Amino acid sequence: MDNKVLQIISRLNKQSNLERNGSVKAASGQEMLAITADTGVFFSILLKAIKARRVLEVGTSVGFSTLWLAEAVGKNRGARVITIELKPQKVDLALKNFKEAGVDKIIEVKQGVALDLLLKLKGKFDFVFLDADKENIIRYFDLVLPMVRIGGIIATDNMLYPGRFRSTMRKYARHVHSKPNIQSVTVPIGMGEEITFKVCN
Repeated sequence: MDNKVLQIISRLNKQSNLERNGSVKAASGQEMLAITADTGVFFSILLKAIKARRVLEVGTSVGFSTLWLAEAVGKNRGARVITIELKPQKVDLALKNFKEAGVDKIIEVKQGVALDLLLKLKGKFDFVFLDADKENIIRYFDLVLPMVRIGGIIATDNMLYPGRFRSTMRKYARHVHSKPNIQSVTVPIGMGEEITFKVCN
């Protein structure tokens, strides 16, 4: 892994762990709510395995997961990561992290309401990561599924933890598994990841 990217990922991972174990209390709206480092490694392997070049993320936060995605595709020709975040203060923090890591040139941050922004996106994606508000998670999935190429992957966070999302994520899993054109499995890594492979249109 590139040393500059690794430095920023390590710093953010330390901050995330402190928040997760309660050692540090982030200001309201500034919480990282990040994936775990082992999830980042898992995603990196997935993206490299499918030779991903065009990636979409719904829910940037401060850019921890985005850095893993960007690092995984960064050496591929035409690499691009589009990431969507609602909160302007988190966008500012993410942009700073991307610049410090040296991957800001391949990341496009879109600030605003994801449901609106997703309707404006064009082209196919190799990999999509859903990590935004759970109330709209099924709507996000239905919007991005047509955008994913055959052989592409949708990953969804928080399938198992925290417990307050469990009922919503069970509904999400049932909805995803009802689709005839995908294969999907819940992987017990990090907070639990639903890995959905698009078999056909």
